[in-house]
Amino acid sequence: MKADMRRIFDGMPAILLVLGFMTIIGLNSCKREALTYTTTSTVNMYTYIGQNPDYSLFKQIIDKAGYAGYLDAYGAYTLFVSNNAGVNAYLKANNKTSVDALDEATAKKIIAVSMLADTLNSSFFKDGKLRTPTQSGQYIITGTRSVNGVTSVVINKQANFVTGNIKTGNGLIHVVDNVLFPAELTLAKTLEQNPKYSIFTTALKETGFYDTLNVASAANTNASRKFLTLIAETDSAFNANGIANYNALKAKYSTKGNPRDHADSLWLFCAYRVWPELAYLSDIATSTAHATLAPLEVTTSQLSGQTVLLNNDTFNGILEPGIALDRNNSDVSANNGVLHRPLGSYKIKVRFPTPVYFDVANQPEIRRSGIYRVPGQSKIFNYASLSEVVLVGPANDNNRLEYKNTAATPGPEEYYYGNDYVNIGLRFRTGANASNTSQATFTTPVIVKGRYKIWVDYKYGTGSQSIPVSFDGVTLPNILNPNDALIYGETEAQAESRGFKSYSEWPIASFTKAPTHVGRLVGIVNVPTTARHTITFTSTACTGCAVQFQLDAVEFRPIDMDQIRPKLGRSGVLIP
Repeated sequence: MKADMRRIFDGMPAILLVLGFMTIIGLNSCKREALTYTTTSTVNMYTYIGQNPDYSLFKQIIDKAGYAGYLDAYGAYTLFVSNNAGVNAYLKANNKTSVDALDEATAKKIIAVSMLADTLNSSFFKDGKLRTPTQSGQYIITGTRSVNGVTSVVINKQANFVTGNIKTGNGLIHVVDNVLFPAELTLAKTLEQNPKYSIFTTALKETGFYDTLNVASAANTNASRKFLTLIAETDSAFNANGIANYNALKAKYSTKGNPRDHADSLWLFCAYRVWPELAYLSDIATSTAHATLAPLEVTTSQLSGQTVLLNNDTFNGILEPGIALDRNNSDVSANNGVLHRPLGSYKIKVRFPTPVYFDVANQPEIRRSGIYRVPGQSKIFNYASLSEVVLVGPANDNNRLEYKNTAATPGPEEYYYGNDYVNIGLRFRTGANASNTSQATFTTPVIVKGRYKIWVDYKYGTGSQSIPVSFDGVTLPNILNPNDALIYGETEAQAESRGFKSYSEWPIASFTKAPTHVGRLVGIVNVPTTARHTITFTSTACTGCAVQFQLDAVEFRPIDMDQIRPKLGRSGVLIP
């Protein structure tokens, strides 16, 4: 079966996952929806589909793709099944008379983008992407649309949700009224085919970024450029700023007269709108800063209500209004990234240090595992399975990162940021013992250049040891010890004066003991470049010591900001 799976998915791209922000908001601020499930007497997906005549055409697509055995085998999947009316609509739109007219490759693309290795019920169909990519490597985007007063859930901007939460022996089925199909154009081609972007498309060609955006992810040998995010302004946005055509844009921005010169402001204008990451709206809303192809320049982002804003920043107490992203015309998938449309023009700003609250559990592999921030779930990721964490230790599964979520109702002394955390190694200690992990290095989110205090947030009481912490390979002055505690009755100012704090929303007044979630100041650093950096934890515990290291978060706070607030909330949001 594994060999069959490899043949089926051969050539499908793998992508970095990210978390759907509206799912988080729904879990934090709303009651869980009362879901009605349809049961199927435990038959698997393919058998269930074959038993229902309204899905007979989709069954033919499955057969042509060679997925019948796969969809009738053991697993835990979500499948979007098009009813016969939807398949007929797809065939008509593509000038096909029957499923027989589809080739095998097309059928495989349809099934691969309709299926994901996770069981997601309809409560996850918020505005944004689903948390797990499909077998095609692309994400399903969900949202709502109102027509003549009737609101419907839209799947991938291609089909309407008809019914769902159909339980089978190997997962959930949702029925839609059209066939889902993966994006096949590059970002460059996606933009070029839309006449609303003619000025920006020309600018991309003149600066050379069209070529950068015209490489399919599967063909791109540059790992940092496989998936890109493009923020593209429309002609009407340019017109509103007095720019009637490309020549006017060049006259305004091209300071060197050569748009391909990396010092030319037009080149920088375009570079600033290309991000070396795959960031859907849900990802943008839950990150504070994004690297761009403009050297040392980032775009900041935030969620205000239901609006995602770029460069909406307050400096020296003054708000510099940002630009909103057009939700209806953003989240446009391409085969090498995603396209967003801003509702106006924006420019590079001189960046000031911005706080970064690094949830160390927010790793690409954890996000796409299907259990990210799912109450009660846990999973072990060994040393070789994490792209942004380097673990030093034996080449076995004991050298690992253990990801854990609290129960739906956390324990009375559990106040983890986002209700999740990681344990580093089976044991975090020195020596060649087969159970030991001696060092862990994490790649941080983007940090704007500047001067910061670094706080390490941990759960007290997992074993005493001195842990040196280093930033970009430079050891910080303060030693971390997971058995260092807060003192009951001391004020926040007193704790901070000795390099400690309560970082969580622990309600001190209702306890007769100090918070066991501890923030430790490990040092002050000058971050030289706006980029991603590394932070390393090195064990000094003896080879046989029974110690662990339970890590929650790392905070990078500008040196001149409040170091106590905001605090890190259980729900994954900041507490003022």
